[in-house]
Amino acid sequence: MLETNVIGLVTWNDYITGVRYQSKDGTLVELNGKAVILTTGGFSSDFGNETSLLFEFAKDLLSLPTTNGAFATGDGVKMARAMGAQVIGMENVQVHPTAFIDLKNPSDHTKFLAAEALRGKGAILVNEKGQRFGNDLGRRDYLTEKIYQNCAKNTKANNWHTAFMVMNEESADAFGRPAFNFYANIKGFFAKFDNAEKAAEYIGADYNAFSKTLEEYNQLVAQAKSDQKPKDSFGKTVFPVSFPLDKTFYVATVTPAVHYTMGGLKIDRHAFVFSEFMEKPFRGLLAAGEVTGGVHGRNRLAGNSLLECVVFGRIAGRSAARISYEGHEEL
Repeated sequence: MLETNVIGLVTWNDYITGVRYQSKDGTLVELNGKAVILTTGGFSSDFGNETSLLFEFAKDLLSLPTTNGAFATGDGVKMARAMGAQVIGMENVQVHPTAFIDLKNPSDHTKFLAAEALRGKGAILVNEKGQRFGNDLGRRDYLTEKIYQNCAKNTKANNWHTAFMVMNEESADAFGRPAFNFYANIKGFFAKFDNAEKAAEYIGADYNAFSKTLEEYNQLVAQAKSDQKPKDSFGKTVFPVSFPLDKTFYVATVTPAVHYTMGGLKIDRHAFVFSEFMEKPFRGLLAAGEVTGGVHGRNRLAGNSLLECVVFGRIAGRSAARISYEGHEEL
């Protein structure tokens, strides 16, 4: 039902059995059934005002951009909390270290994600001095902190700390040309240069410092190819591609952005939402996906959000189907 705004939940005795919504013409309507499964996502774009969940639980992140669309405002969490639902881990908000800065609109609050796969296939990160500052394949919280510590604020991009993602033809091929061309050609996130000297000029770095960074990295790549199992000063042990100074370079500007909310509604193993006051699950209210909390702990591993949706989506559907109004759920 598109263009339909859910206002709240509907109860019948001890059960939550439906939702109240506003139709296109403004009429309030109740939609009833056996149960309600909330799959409304997280609150990574809930920056609005003092009623926002980010303001309530992660105020220190309000100045950051987000990789989420304007829809991620925690509506399901708020709706269930109004009924007395229990939340868990709300302060655990994940910041992704690399979101693209669109130079055509650098201060835009919503960013495209520059996924780990880019770095996994060979992209490296440098600061405005042309120097590496951390393990490019490190955890998201680790790399975010490294950017804060080692990269300058960008006055053209809301004073966000920005780093530079450096790639070449080999890493672009490894990542996959269709996806890379979308980032580079369609979205315009990557600028292309004939050699390292021109790339350094774009970054604003001294060429000698940038070339030294690349030469030291290329030595690690050579050692890896000869099975010497190198480890750099940041603990990185995987070095996919080298960067010849006289070959093509691609450079993108990236910044940390609010990405995922690990906190949300507390559920049991059958996906039923807990009541804060009864200290037991509601009857008829279930949830799955990012609207829930406690599944990922403090720092979600990449890819596990999709797994969570599949696992708890199936569990929630099966649990809802087994609900009996006589109160004898066969779980």
